[in-house]
Amino acid sequence: LPIVEKIRIIAQKVYGAEDIELSPAAQSQVERYTRQGFGNLPICMAKTHLSLSHQPERKGVPTGFILPISDVRASIGAGFIYPLVGTVSADHSTRSLPFL
Repeated sequence: LPIVEKIRIIAQKVYGAEDIELSPAAQSQVERYTRQGFGNLPICMAKTHLSLSHQPERKGVPTGFILPISDVRASIGAGFIYPLVGTVSADHSTRSLPFL
């Protein structure tokens, strides 16, 4: 599956999103990783742990929201692509994921 479809499936089936919305930067990175042959890597979402959505104040099991993907990064050595959801920063996500 293409990178965007893998992200969409995770967003819909795991988080309850209606769909995803990629920023221009995220779309550019997806295209770059695909051209470089990394489109087959698995996806590991970097998002807030406080909600299934991108909004920490939305508790429980929210549904029907659009999950914004602000950027897409890759950890080629570890073998996965990690979309940044909402306003989560790469610095924050790498502190909580020490293997990045």
